[in-house]
Amino acid sequence: MKTISKSLVLLTVLVLICLAGCDRLSLIKSDKYYVSSSGDDNNPGTIDKPWLSIEKVNGTDLNPGDTVFFEGGQVFSGTIKLDSLDAGDENMNLIITSYGVGRSIIDGGKTSALIAERSHFLSIRELEFRGDGRKEGNTADGVLIMMSNSVHVDQIEVYGFQHSGLHIYDGDNAQIKYVYAHDNGFAGIHVTGSTMNDPVNYDNHNLYIGYCVAENNPGDPTVLKNHSGNGILASSVDEGVIEYCESFNNGWDMPWTGNGPVGIWIWDCNNFIIQHCISHDNRTNPVAADGGGFDFDGGVSNSIMQYNLSYNNEGSAIGLFEFGAAKAWENNIIRYNISQNDGIINGGSIGIWKGDAGGTMRNCEIYNNTFYNSKDRGPAIWLWDNYPGFNFRNNIFIYSGIFRDGPKQFTDEVFQGNVYWNLKGGFNIEGYNSLEAWSKATGKEIVGGKVKGLFTDPMLVDPATTISLTDPTKITVENLAGYMLNPGSPLVDYGLDLEEMFGIEMGERDFFGTKTPQGKGFEVGAVEFNVTP
Repeated sequence: MKTISKSLVLLTVLVLICLAGCDRLSLIKSDKYYVSSSGDDNNPGTIDKPWLSIEKVNGTDLNPGDTVFFEGGQVFSGTIKLDSLDAGDENMNLIITSYGVGRSIIDGGKTSALIAERSHFLSIRELEFRGDGRKEGNTADGVLIMMSNSVHVDQIEVYGFQHSGLHIYDGDNAQIKYVYAHDNGFAGIHVTGSTMNDPVNYDNHNLYIGYCVAENNPGDPTVLKNHSGNGILASSVDEGVIEYCESFNNGWDMPWTGNGPVGIWIWDCNNFIIQHCISHDNRTNPVAADGGGFDFDGGVSNSIMQYNLSYNNEGSAIGLFEFGAAKAWENNIIRYNISQNDGIINGGSIGIWKGDAGGTMRNCEIYNNTFYNSKDRGPAIWLWDNYPGFNFRNNIFIYSGIFRDGPKQFTDEVFQGNVYWNLKGGFNIEGYNSLEAWSKATGKEIVGGKVKGLFTDPMLVDPATTISLTDPTKITVENLAGYMLNPGSPLVDYGLDLEEMFGIEMGERDFFGTKTPQGKGFEVGAVEFNVTP
């Protein structure tokens, strides 16, 4: 008998191991199911012999790697219902999508178009979801995903639902991209949990929302004691990003007359970034609050708002609010944002408020932003009360007649290295008729024993140019050249080096993505100086 070499034995063992499960993906059977308006539920669900109805899909247990295709351009009435028996795994998602020409339409009528509960590793893409209308009989969310991890929603349109277009509740690792949510009631996109009264925990982790549009979500007619009509709203999230999204014309039909909606905002969140977004022309009930562009609300901590554009909102461009959440509102950063003519009926360019219900609000670094407000009596800051650790540095404040509005004067707030310009005339802050007098009396704008702030025309190229930009991916020097600095501007190299002086990490780039600093020092405002805009 010939001796079998050790190498051959090892090779044989490895082959057997591989066949037993090393290449698990090749051994898993995944199915493709097709649904067509010309199909039959007695068919096997192949592309040649498709199913007919959503009910057939609901009655089938779907496995990792399975794909359900609805025929493009066709309407399917009912609610797609997925549960824990319909799920993917970490290797292969379960996919719900369209095939053929165009997107298929899932018509939820008076209820939801898709409900998924404990359906992990689910991918929903290239579909259209519609309801009867927020005031025409629909009573639900459009796409409702509950307690499901690693869900991907990509390239869908959702509209006509009384509550939210897309609603994510209690799930980790959700990715939401290229969603067009419009003509819904409560919100276009809404992420929620149950941790409002929890001082420590969050229900959602590692959330991503990008390249989405929330348009004309006017208000929920059934919500009579709270806000509705939001664009994109997330809560109960630890680690999240909202970027390259647009929100506009929301909130105009909210029935409630108290607190109001906002274009893009978060509350009860930690380690969150909102960046490279545009929020404009958002509204509220004419006698209600808010209606702003962006907002860090109750219980937000360790979060950053940067590189965003806000304009023509009825509320503040940037709201920093605390309603009395269980978690502390603290350690947030607002930097390199631009606001034009916000606060039309509520607040100013930036609004700061803490309600009477309690909660903790402290520590916010607000630097290198440009706030422009030319509307009549358009204030730069609306201040409800005083809060420790709020520091304003390297900002441009262009306002019309009144710098600060609201019931409180500044006390604990720090102002250093900012530039002020009143479109209605001379300096007038809290009764002082010069920046030097204000500084001497209050200590504001004093750095190293000297007055560092300036009351001067910042010499922007043309900030009064009406902004019509709507695509966040086109926030460029060419499209917003009015906010560049002219040669000879006193702001060039005048900004404070916040890292050197205060240990504040400033970020490496300005509003347009230009590396900072360009010259001998930092600029004041959101934009580094460039001779050729």
